[in-house]
Amino acid sequence: MSPTILLTQLLPLVVFLVVDAFVEDVRISIFCAVVFAAGQLVFTWRRDRRVDWFVLLDVALIGGLGLVSIASHDELMFRLKPAILEGVAVLFLLGLGLAPEGFLQGYLGRMMPAGALFPEALPRLRRLLMGMGLLVALHAAVVVFCALYASRRTWALVSGPGFYLLFAPFLVAGLVRFLRARRRV
Repeated sequence: MSPTILLTQLLPLVVFLVVDAFVEDVRISIFCAVVFAAGQLVFTWRRDRRVDWFVLLDVALIGGLGLVSIASHDELMFRLKPAILEGVAVLFLLGLGLAPEGFLQGYLGRMMPAGALFPEALPRLRRLLMGMGLLVALHAAVVVFCALYASRRTWALVSGPGFYLLFAPFLVAGLVRFLRARRRV
């Protein structure tokens, strides 16, 4: 997932929280997040002249689950949206991690600047994809728990910035390894 897609997912949540801070009716907060997400989709389509399917899925989930939450007067469905989208991402990551070598090279090779993925990198890449899949699955489980049992603010912290905080220790460890390897050269 690109940083743009992750930011696109986070912004409707921010809109929800800002509106929710000023309005007592959660349905208005959800409605504002749904409208904002739809506006994001229109904006990205006008800018890029194409639809990113992951963003479209995100907007469809925000809209569908948001409208169900408004109609039922229960915000649970809206709160489960991040976990559902992350479930899709987990299936994608694990599918790539378990994919045949030829498929993985062809799929990821298109995204490489040189157009080729070195076969020696595949075992490490598979471990990375599987590890990311497990971390995203862990985060989705925590989001579901918070959606069911935690306050709205705790859920928002876990489902938004909590996703990035989950990866922070791994990013720091990778940066330390990179700097150590660079010093040795």
